Amino acid sequence: MRRQFVGETARALAGRSSAIRSLVGLLMTFGSYGSRRRRVQRLTDVRPETETVSMPARTAHEIPVVPAPQPEPAPTPVADRRGLIRLVGQCSIEGRNRTAGGWGTDTWALLGLLAEHRSSLLTKSAARDKLWPEAEMPHDRFAGLLKATRAKMCEALGMPGNYGRIVIQFMGSTGYRINPDLYTCDVWQIRDLLTAAARAKGPEKAAALIAATDLYIGPYLPGVDLSWACGAADSLNRAVVQALAQLADLEEQPEAEVAYLERATELDGVAEHLYRRRMEVYGRLGRLQAIHYCYDEVLERLRTRARRPSPQTEQLYRRLTDFG
Repeated sequence: MRRQFVGETARALAGRSSAIRSLVGLLMTFGSYGSRRRRVQRLTDVRPETETVSMPARTAHEIPVVPAPQPEPAPTPVADRRGLIRLVGQCSIEGRNRTAGGWGTDTWALLGLLAEHRSSLLTKSAARDKLWPEAEMPHDRFAGLLKATRAKMCEALGMPGNYGRIVIQFMGSTGYRINPDLYTCDVWQIRDLLTAAARAKGPEKAAALIAATDLYIGPYLPGVDLSWACGAADSLNRAVVQALAQLADLEEQPEAEVAYLERATELDGVAEHLYRRRMEVYGRLGRLQAIHYCYDEVLERLRTRARRPSPQTEQLYRRLTDFG
């Protein structure tokens, strides 16, 4: 699959809302200019009623041919210049000015909560319950954490620190959200790409799946051990494993197919159906040693959870290796 096509499609899918906004702005600008120009033209075409304009008669071959107007090229969408909050595989805040990282776990937990409330508002009481579920929290702990996080986000964008209420907004006296016009999150990008893939077909579907799985460079919210964070991390991991399995289904080359399955089983070490698919592809490729390795791998992964491979997995292994 062509990585250039994948990259272009991924950027189009992940930054579509920003590009549309930019395009609308340009159309409004050019549209208003065109309307003004037409009004001026109409005014200049108005002549006094007393004025008589006479033109000499021309023969047909003397009438000049006016070329048809050519359409103007469409304006190029402006690149997405928002800051990026990274919470998948690493935790950092990237802006035009600098990259900020290395803060305490509370900061990333707060940004993770805000990321999970993309389509809703995070109330102060909910944030306290999620961030410090069993602690006797001083009344100003949340306020201090919010202020420090806002300051770092402003710094990454090169904005004054007193603009903190803009990067993390307090909406309608109800709750907080990340300003989507100034920041995006890698977890949002992954979820948007997976949603786009579910609606697409053919090369566009594969491109969105590849882009989403490429963005998944590690667990979501690493180091945040709170129950809601672990649940969100597990859910995203399952979605990426499913995307890799879909890519294996779409792949025509066995070597590429098995590469997707290998990564899927790295992320989900007890998904026996994916291990069985791996062994079947190894069998088609004539890689007997890889079949043995794959079976030993799932055997060890299941052993750590006090489980044994299913009869279906064992039967497939024996059939492919002519054992027993």
